[in-house]
Amino acid sequence: MTDFFGTTQGIMSLGALIGAGGFALGTASQAFTGWVQGRSKAKPGHSDRRNFAMVTLLALDDYVGACYGAVHDTPEFDQDHEVEFAFHSPEPVLALPKDADWRLLGDDLGEAVMWFSNRVANFENALDSLDLSKHAYDGFFERRLEGYSRLAATAMDLIARIEIEFDLKLPDKPDYYHQDQGFLAILRDVEKFKSREAGKQTSTQTGASNVTPLFPKTS
Repeated sequence: MTDFFGTTQGIMSLGALIGAGGFALGTASQAFTGWVQGRSKAKPGHSDRRNFAMVTLLALDDYVGACYGAVHDTPEFDQDHEVEFAFHSPEPVLALPKDADWRLLGDDLGEAVMWFSNRVANFENALDSLDLSKHAYDGFFERRLEGYSRLAATAMDLIARIEIEFDLKLPDKPDYYHQDQGFLAILRDVEKFKSREAGKQTSTQTGASNVTPLFPKTS
């Protein structure tokens, strides 16, 4: 047998055997790789989608809570430099999952969350664009109150939709913590303030601020 593989015909036969073995091994390897990739790309099950919905739900609820704190936070003004002020609470941050496949929530609901994220970013950019050195701080406080209240209301609507879609329910909040009523009261006050200011003539007093009724300054 050894003499056979020493001949030209034997060498050719051995090469063919090695080639066939390599081809079979390569085919098997490709098949295994394809199976693994197929498993990794398998359609997420209901449990995966539900877990993702829960993470999204909690992120939205955190944002609502931050907005509630923001709209009830009275700023402190610098008595020497009225254009300077400071809030006690940090600005709300929408911390949704990064690089998420929002189709896991379904097309309509996933798109709604993505649009909401864009609305939040646009609002933040709009606030940053205001010129606080202008009269009445360029309407910063009114716009901030209204903007965060409306965004929070939208987030609460998304929360309700996710809860229904995935049979989820957020933990109960303290019975004295009525976020929805708080935002509604803020929006009503803002609308009354707008109506009142629209009916008034522009103040002739230099440096008068129409933000005082919203945030009275204390000495």
